[in-house]
Amino acid sequence: MVLNSISNLNSLTSLSIRDDKETDCFPKEFLRNLTLLESLSICDFPELKVLPEDLASLVTLKSLKIIGCQKLESLPEEGLRGLESLQSLFILFCFKIASLPASIQSLTKLQRLNIQFCNELARRCEKGKGEDWYKIAHIPQVSVIKELPCSWIMTAAASIEVAAASYALLVGRFWAVYGFEVI
Repeated sequence: MVLNSISNLNSLTSLSIRDDKETDCFPKEFLRNLTLLESLSICDFPELKVLPEDLASLVTLKSLKIIGCQKLESLPEEGLRGLESLQSLFILFCFKIASLPASIQSLTKLQRLNIQFCNELARRCEKGKGEDWYKIAHIPQVSVIKELPCSWIMTAAASIEVAAASYALLVGRFWAVYGFEVI
């Protein structure tokens, strides 16, 4: 498995792992030797239930993105505490994360927190009134989006319809130009 060999890449400064539909947890000591890692993206792991235990060992990590991990239920309390250099944290499309660990308050270098399409977490992080707001009030840039606005969905749907109609016209013209009957 490729994930097992990542810990041997000890000069790595940026790592993006994505599109694994089966992994529900990472190998033990998966990140342990990545002492120079500054950027980590974990994207599209729909079965992932827990983040790597050794996340706290990434003391030089500045950016962490967790996207599309639908079964991930929480961020590790101790794992976040060790991320003393973390400047930006993005959590998107992680529907089961319901709250932030208290250790997020100890991340004094954290400048930007972006939570999108994680409905319960977004509700709890609502400025001034969410149950977790006090944990993140110290962060200068906090962006929380619960769900796609209906207008975006309607615009996207209309764009898809226009694109499909344009494609149909283009294909029809192509066949007509080359003498084929268009039905």
